[in-house]
Amino acid sequence: MNRQFYDFLGHVFLNAAQSQDTLDAITVWMKQGFSGMAQFTEIFQRCYGLQAARNDPSEMSAAWQKAMNDFQQAFTQFAHQWGWVSQSEHQKLVDKCAQLEKTVSDQQATIAQLRGLMARKGIGYTELFEHFNNALEDQGKQFQALMASMRSPADKSS
Repeated sequence: MNRQFYDFLGHVFLNAAQSQDTLDAITVWMKQGFSGMAQFTEIFQRCYGLQAARNDPSEMSAAWQKAMNDFQQAFTQFAHQWGWVSQSEHQKLVDKCAQLEKTVSDQQATIAQLRGLMARKGIGYTELFEHFNNALEDQGKQFQALMASMRSPADKSS
């Protein structure tokens, strides 16, 4: 993490504690492209050394862009350390959860429908396994009969 980021956050939190500002103001300020709130902009410029670049507009633009990128990168790292997620990441997970809940609901409806069909046809679980077992036994008997019919004539005479 860079020193300017912590310096900036320290000043912002001190000002927030002294003037009862909230973190919502920081969020609004960041969404407005780091402008629109003189208090935060002034602290940002001081912490990131942008005051010297104010006199040269071409230098100010490049320095401002670099400072914003550094701040956003540091803020992202800071947020991950605290276990915070962005609104877009949160929304993606909410959407994925809703989609998975719909899939589960659809699958549960399909399972219920299949169970209903099995019950209507009289093939419950016990009956299904009984039917399967009987089919295997019949196939076994048929196989034995086939093998007996295929024995050589010498085997049949003994």
